[in-house]
Amino acid sequence: MKKRSPVGELGADWCDVTAERDEDCDLDHLALANELGTEVHPAHPFFGTALEVIAHRLSNDDVLCRHRATPSRYSILHLTWSHREEIGSCPTIDADGEWQHIVAYENAIDAALDAPNHPAVTDELP
Repeated sequence: MKKRSPVGELGADWCDVTAERDEDCDLDHLALANELGTEVHPAHPFFGTALEVIAHRLSNDDVLCRHRATPSRYSILHLTWSHREEIGSCPTIDADGEWQHIVAYENAIDAALDAPNHPAVTDELP
């Protein structure tokens, strides 16, 4: 029996890089960790923090990381794919906390996107 990944709780837009490759995913999973390591700069809050990329969003450049020193802590970062060390707040930290906080963040994003007055929804209306 195939083990169900907890990443599935985040929705179909996430690809678990620790499981079998999702048929909708054509991204090189090894490149995710490499790019994260390249982009995190000395002034970034996670500089020097051991992060393990465990998933990425299929619709944009978000990665979900587990903190190796604190395995109950997760973070969602948005990569720029600049292939260089970033400056300022990039890569941005979109969510940070324990698993239930990450799931709550994703549920809030989904609810906002599903709201009838959201621009992504109203732009599609006749």
